[in-house]
Amino acid sequence: MEYVCRSTDEIEEYQRVSSHVGKGLASIQKELHRMRVATKTQVENIAIKREVIHWIVAPHLLMQPLLVSPQVQEMMHKKGTSSTETDKAPDFLVALRPHAAWEKTPVKLFCTVDGICCFICCTNILACVVLVFSSVPHMTVIHHSKLEITMLDRFGVSFGTEGGSISLVCTMVVVPDLPNVPPLAQWYRDGERLAEIKVGGGAATLTLPHLAKDDEGLYTLRMWTKDGTTEHSAYLFVKDAAPSVAGAPGAPISVKAFDINSDYVLVAWKPPNTTNEAAITGYFVDKRESGSATWSQCNDASVRICKYPVHGLSVGHAYHFRVRAVNSAGISRPSRESDKVTALDPAERERLQGIKLDGKHEVVIKEDDLEGYVTLPGEPTDVHASEIFKSYIVLSWKPPSPRGRAPLWYIIEKVCGTGAWQRINTAVKLQSARYPVFDLEAGKKYQFRVHSENLYGASEASKPTDPIEKVDEHGVPSAPGQVVATRNTKSSVFVQWDPPKHPNHLIGYYIDASLVGSKAWAPCNHKPYKHTRFVVHGLTPGETYVFRVQAVNIYGLSDESQESTPIAVESALSDAPHGITMLSCDGVSMIIAWKSPKHCGGSKINAYYVDKPTRYVTWCQKWHLVRINRFASSYIMVDGLTEGTFYEFKVQAGNLAGVGVPSAPSTPLKCEAWTSAVPGPAYDLALREVRGDSLVILWKAPVYTGASAVTGYIVEMAKKGHHYHPLNEEAIGHCYLQVTGLEAGAEYTFKVKAVNAEGVGKASQASEPVVAKALPGTQEIQCGVDEDTGDIFLSFEACEISETSNFAWSKNYKEIRDCPRVAIETKGKRSKLTFVNPDVSDLGAFSVVVTDTDGVSASHTVTEDALNTMLELSYNIRHPIVPLKHQLNYEVLEKGHVRFWLQCLKMSPAVTYRFIVNDKEVTSSDSHKISHDVNTRVIQMTVDHFSKASEATYTVQIHDGRAKNQSSLVLLRDVFKAVLKEAEFQRSEHIRKQGPHFAEYLSYHVDDDCTVLLVCKVTNTFSRTCYLLCIKTPAGKNIDVLLCIVVVVKVLSIVVMVLSVGVVVKVLSVGVVVSLPLLFLSGSSASELVLQCTPEGIRLQCYMKYYTEEIRTAWLHKDSKISSSEKMRIAGTAEMAWMQIREPSEKEKGHYSIQIMDATKSHTRTFDLSGQAYTDAYEEYLRLKIACIFKRSFFLTSISRTSDLSSPPPSVHLQTLSLTCTVWGDPSPEVTWFKNENEVVSTEHAKITLEANKFASLTITAVTPEDSGKYSINVRNKYGGEFVEITVSVYKHGESPPEPKMGGRGATPAPLASKTPAQTPTPAQTPIPQTPTPSLKSPTPSLRSPTPTAKSPTPPRHVKSPSPARSLKSPTPPRK
Repeated sequence: MEYVCRSTDEIEEYQRVSSHVGKGLASIQKELHRMRVATKTQVENIAIKREVIHWIVAPHLLMQPLLVSPQVQEMMHKKGTSSTETDKAPDFLVALRPHAAWEKTPVKLFCTVDGICCFICCTNILACVVLVFSSVPHMTVIHHSKLEITMLDRFGVSFGTEGGSISLVCTMVVVPDLPNVPPLAQWYRDGERLAEIKVGGGAATLTLPHLAKDDEGLYTLRMWTKDGTTEHSAYLFVKDAAPSVAGAPGAPISVKAFDINSDYVLVAWKPPNTTNEAAITGYFVDKRESGSATWSQCNDASVRICKYPVHGLSVGHAYHFRVRAVNSAGISRPSRESDKVTALDPAERERLQGIKLDGKHEVVIKEDDLEGYVTLPGEPTDVHASEIFKSYIVLSWKPPSPRGRAPLWYIIEKVCGTGAWQRINTAVKLQSARYPVFDLEAGKKYQFRVHSENLYGASEASKPTDPIEKVDEHGVPSAPGQVVATRNTKSSVFVQWDPPKHPNHLIGYYIDASLVGSKAWAPCNHKPYKHTRFVVHGLTPGETYVFRVQAVNIYGLSDESQESTPIAVESALSDAPHGITMLSCDGVSMIIAWKSPKHCGGSKINAYYVDKPTRYVTWCQKWHLVRINRFASSYIMVDGLTEGTFYEFKVQAGNLAGVGVPSAPSTPLKCEAWTSAVPGPAYDLALREVRGDSLVILWKAPVYTGASAVTGYIVEMAKKGHHYHPLNEEAIGHCYLQVTGLEAGAEYTFKVKAVNAEGVGKASQASEPVVAKALPGTQEIQCGVDEDTGDIFLSFEACEISETSNFAWSKNYKEIRDCPRVAIETKGKRSKLTFVNPDVSDLGAFSVVVTDTDGVSASHTVTEDALNTMLELSYNIRHPIVPLKHQLNYEVLEKGHVRFWLQCLKMSPAVTYRFIVNDKEVTSSDSHKISHDVNTRVIQMTVDHFSKASEATYTVQIHDGRAKNQSSLVLLRDVFKAVLKEAEFQRSEHIRKQGPHFAEYLSYHVDDDCTVLLVCKVTNTFSRTCYLLCIKTPAGKNIDVLLCIVVVVKVLSIVVMVLSVGVVVKVLSVGVVVSLPLLFLSGSSASELVLQCTPEGIRLQCYMKYYTEEIRTAWLHKDSKISSSEKMRIAGTAEMAWMQIREPSEKEKGHYSIQIMDATKSHTRTFDLSGQAYTDAYEEYLRLKIACIFKRSFFLTSISRTSDLSSPPPSVHLQTLSLTCTVWGDPSPEVTWFKNENEVVSTEHAKITLEANKFASLTITAVTPEDSGKYSINVRNKYGGEFVEITVSVYKHGESPPEPKMGGRGATPAPLASKTPAQTPTPAQTPIPQTPTPSLKSPTPSLRSPTPTAKSPTPPRHVKSPSPARSLKSPTPPRK
């Protein structure tokens, strides 16, 4: 901004105004100067950049160019002369830095601007205060928004208890501090304004006496300043006072009165948190009149919801309310009383009207004056239930209009169902348009109506309400969702959660906390919090907590949410870096380095911020950002420096939570170019693996290498109180050194010097002092082989660890990053490095460092000999063998059983094994008993029935842990024959020794008449030997058995005549049981497949003498097996097996067959359902379907003809045409009539009727020629529909109808002949229809059936079998 020289006239005007104010201005300047000096001594570290210079400007010169005093002109001229060479356009040296901040926390944004001209420099140290004076000079009142306010000591997070008191204090400095112009402090709680207090004595104070939980919340102090506003916020927590009864709940919160009327008030409140108390069962509401100290209880029985209507108040009286909670332990302390409310009718104010007269005066009148003289009031309107709960309902209505001038009251009546109306408020003279009703029965619906009444009489009743039932509209909310806790500060945690899926008029949330390992929960807040994010304060640093959340509404508290993951209370920000040093300088820039923070906070460090000071005045210094290192490396280049100038630096570490605290300022570093030929200093010295006699020192190579490359390093050590001396005579080529021979408990420091061809360089900055002493509990790295997997690993368990600690593994002290040769797994305090395919390339020193600890670290060197030993052990573990004492062998037992067994040298209880016979695994069963004995280490399998099928190769596979083995035994050819012969011999010997036995086993023979002859031979019998024949039949089978036992020469013959199938015959002789199922050769009697059409579809039937479900049959379509379904139903009767195709289509064409399996062979019957056979069958199916659904008959009453064609009799137009059709369907079909393809609507002329859901009629009265046309009827249900047409022709009297053509579409049809089968199913029948009479088109053969008359067991006994009647021809072929 350029300075503009003022004209002579402007200077004279300025002098005239200055002389006019005289001494008044001088005194003001002196007072302001005194206050500025006092401010400097009060505010520490506050940079004051401006010196106040006051001048006077006349009111009419305010819009003119600014006038400055000669002193200011001289200062500007001097500054302009000295800064001519440095003037430039403004530029941002350091832009605004990004910040991450919590909600409702103050944030300060800073930036550094370069480019200073003469006028800007002037304003940086000067400030203008413009005072406007009138013609008489006097002190102008300074508005509080023109003050400069700096807050000093601010109130923090506070904790109070119910009944106590607390003060929130914030000290500040106000400039100018004028007694008659105090600043104004505005206090807020949760965004709602509480008070506006003038600040005095340099402090703003808010005192809260008699604390209640209602006072809990976020308190904010807001001050108006010259630059806008400054504010500060902190949370106040108020916990419950000690209960009057142990276990009683806390006091309710936020008691307020709503819907205030002349004798009615609705009181509402919020439920307290019940973290450790029993659940709340109800509430009591108390009231007292203003000015009285006596409380009276409003409800006799506790109410469960947080609302209660209080009625019976006195009009015009003021009241206070309070609430007490109740649980199984007792009654809580009373809540804070509500604000005062006055019982007044709100309708009275609405009845007032204002009328303006002449635009100046207003006359207020009541609506009563406009209504005229009204005696009887009108009826109330809009009667409804404004509150519906299980405990009560609240009726509301609008007052009548007109209402009259006389005092008005209301009468309420109720009715339940169709009963009589009953008056409710018999003893209460109700004056307000609200009334709570309590005595209603649950589960019943009521209606209500209201009358208005005054001294002249009662009005008509209002319109009744809709039926109302006492129910809760909503319950408690559902539990909140996932709870996530993150770090905030050293004593607080930030908790957030997902809202509940069903909020149900949510009020807020309660948050609870618990120490990990403890079952005790403590409330974090005592007043419902509205948001889903909360900062929990007052936690113990270093402890680990879990959190849960409950949702709150007027019905109570929801279920607890799931617990959050445990979190340790630690600061989320990192510690300050330290050890700032210079690594190189070229005269205009320098490279500085520092040591990383010991603790990085809650997340990894992602950037470093470097600040340096900027001096504007000699007594003030400000730090500003110069560079950001976003690669998180511990060095950075700072450029734009002036050679020969000393600089100081501060460094801050940033992580995901924000920027941490700054480091201490570095020592002044001179910006001077380095020209030395020797290397610069090494940096970032770190001490690892500190033990009582050794340690490892690490460093980083110097940035400045000098005239040649660095060839090595010299390490120097100094014991406390001694000088530095080198540890290595020759330079080492790597950046680490293991130092041994230390004195336990002694303190040491180290330095490192780099060496090149020119010599030894500058020493590094000294390391931090270290005591030669291992941390308590320090452990070394363990090297071993996993006994389960055989993996070679290095394992380390840390003696201490923090939640943010990481295990950093290195090889030869170079960090391992994403190396495919190793896998690192960390769990808790233990970290494990596993080698992947280890070889000689993995030899070397492996070390590990635990971050965010006090130096927990260790190392281990893998040598070639140790690696070879571990590789051998790894192979043995990965390929273990179960040792065997005896290989698999066999043994024949006395009953003919064969036992296969082997014995192990070692066996654990967890051993698993399996027997494999000819590549198929055998499991333990009745025939193959497999077991083992851990004590004898024997595994065995016993084959009960060793037969020819047992010829095989037997193998046992054993798994015991990771070890495995197997053994095989070959039983083939001669070896197998020898074993089988011995087994059979042992078996026969066993049978022979058991007494009477069968020489020939039971056998049977079946003839054509299904007579079964059972024969067996018994030997070794005694006189007391008896014979018992047991027949086991399935339940519900009728069996006729003819039994004959003949014993001839110990031969037992049994003749059984069986008229059913599925019989099992058992012959018992002296305890010996022989069972044999009798599978009769039913397949041999099966006929060929025949086709039968039904209204449901096409059925294929196979007739046989005897058929039950036990006979194995299989239906196939195109060689694919058919399963019974809705489309393809498979069933049968006593005489046949059938398969029904429902609603056939083209897909069902093809070759069908049935396979019947009996004891000896299978029998197949086929049918080709394709070509003409399918076409005929499909047409027959459609005909039967139509015939089953409809029985049609149409009747047409025609008009009689006469010889006189010109003059019809008067009765002609009175003739009636009736079209009738009998319909049937399940479900009942819908019927629609059409004329010429247009739907017919029932009228007086054409009437449509449907009687008994069966007889559909269209009756046309007074028939005329216009009624001629094509009539049709359409019937349809969910299974389909049918469409029938008929043509009606009406001729005038005397006209001759044309000769009808038979078969033509236009011909008048004769009554249709029914095509229904002889046996049409009716709805009363079961789903199994009777077999319809075969049509002419049916391919069913016409052979006579010899089928017996036995009834089918499948359908109920009252339902006839679907087999053909005896008078019909059966497709079953005759018996040979």
